Amino acid sequence: MDIAPIQSQLPLRQTGAATAPPAAGFADLLGRALNQLQSLSDTADQKVNALATGQDVELHDVMLAVEAESLAISLATQVRNKAVEAYQEIFRMQI
Repeated sequence: MDIAPIQSQLPLRQTGAATAPPAAGFADLLGRALNQLQSLSDTADQKVNALATGQDVELHDVMLAVEAESLAISLATQVRNKAVEAYQEIFRMQI
């Protein structure tokens, strides 16, 4: 799994006189992350289907794609859980 696409999506902080371009909002970042998750899932599905239909595909490539998809889904689930917890905590705050 290549982490370059993930790193390129992270906003960078600049110091000095140069001003940074406006940072993308959380919704944009979340949308790109979900699109990347969908891409990982599609790749894993294609490799599994290729293996199942007897095409020339390496087993270790299939296993790596499936494991990368599994890890990405686990990460997305944890982010969702933390966001729900944060929402519930804010909802419980007294005004």
